[in-house]
Amino acid sequence: MDDRNETWTVQDARAHFGDVIDAALRGRPQRVSRRGRETVVVVSEEEWRRVSEPKPAPSFAEHLARFPLSAEEWDEVAPKRHRPRGNPFSET
Repeated sequence: MDDRNETWTVQDARAHFGDVIDAALRGRPQRVSRRGRETVVVVSEEEWRRVSEPKPAPSFAEHLARFPLSAEEWDEVAPKRHRPRGNPFSET
């Protein structure tokens, strides 16, 4: 199998494991299928570390800064609030 085709059967991946590794090292993830279903992906160690590194949780401010709506869009979808009513029992 040519490494330009990035999906291998288990049998082909076993027979050409060096080619699978070489392609992954060149930055081309290699899929391996079993019984017609894609089951695993072979990637380089560098790529694995990059995608598996835990991401720090954003602060509340960062979360709000990423909020997808602009102020104008938010005004359109946000629930409308009524002005607070005065207390009917107060003596004013």
